[in-house]
Amino acid sequence: MLLTVLRFNFASPQGDPRKQGELIRAALELAQWGESRGITTISVDEHHVTGHGWSCNPIMAASMFLARTSRLIASVDCALGPMWNAVRLAEDIALVDNMSRGRLHTTVGLGYRTVEFDCLGVEFSRRGKLMDNVIERMLSIWSEADAGVCTGTWTKPHPPLYVGGGSRATARRAARFRLPLSLADHLPDVAELYRQLCAEGGVTPFVIMPGPVNRGMIFLHEDPDRAWVELGEYILWEAVTYGGWSADERSLMHLPGVQTLDEVRASGRYRFLTPDELIAEVRDAENFGPLVMHPLVGGMPVDEAWKSVQLLTDSVLPALA
Repeated sequence: MLLTVLRFNFASPQGDPRKQGELIRAALELAQWGESRGITTISVDEHHVTGHGWSCNPIMAASMFLARTSRLIASVDCALGPMWNAVRLAEDIALVDNMSRGRLHTTVGLGYRTVEFDCLGVEFSRRGKLMDNVIERMLSIWSEADAGVCTGTWTKPHPPLYVGGGSRATARRAARFRLPLSLADHLPDVAELYRQLCAEGGVTPFVIMPGPVNRGMIFLHEDPDRAWVELGEYILWEAVTYGGWSADERSLMHLPGVQTLDEVRASGRYRFLTPDELIAEVRDAENFGPLVMHPLVGGMPVDEAWKSVQLLTDSVLPALA
């Protein structure tokens, strides 16, 4: 079965609360409608101090989707661990885990924007130690040894929790806490280090790693060339905004320093495809990996987002069934 992911961050250039509300309502409707037509997963993330309505609480956002659906998986990619109170994060995840019967999957990451740490009063230089403390405390809270803090969890021994990132330190942290590793890019050397450390510690390794081919985020349209002309501004805004937060590539979708639509288009990180092009690509791939769509990218008009998702559910998925 093809893993189909709808990514949402609720951001737009205006950063207007009314626009954010429109995007949130549309995202919930798309997820609820798409679940019955083959969509398997939604993905949300966390950023602060953007001025653009970017999702700031991924656990809350995930819970909204899970409350409206019955089978969909909500993937938090990721929660910025050092910025959270460990008890609060453990309780919030437990609450959603119980409500959704185990459909919340949370990746915790370090974070990299100093402005976010400053705004929340967290020392950027201590983020590694803070991350360790958060993970250790959460696992303790979910265990029988510290179960009095919350009412317990639906998923045993604890809700799905992953350590996310792309460095060797991330691999060591995941192995040390006996947790799955979620890599932000195709990093086989880091994955191999994690597997070695797991073997030494008697841990069964579990790695989520993008494949060697970056499929990017896909937006379906009957005429991709026209779509780049008419809708490319929404993608360009997000690519420039997201890329401006760091000089390094932080994920498969990060484009540091990008400025023009031609650069974005050439990168392959955001792609307009026809249904037939996507069908052929999936069929020709030995292992396509997850199919990630970002239907409301950059505050995309809601009607265009619906057209894209409907092309997936009505044209692509039936052809691949």
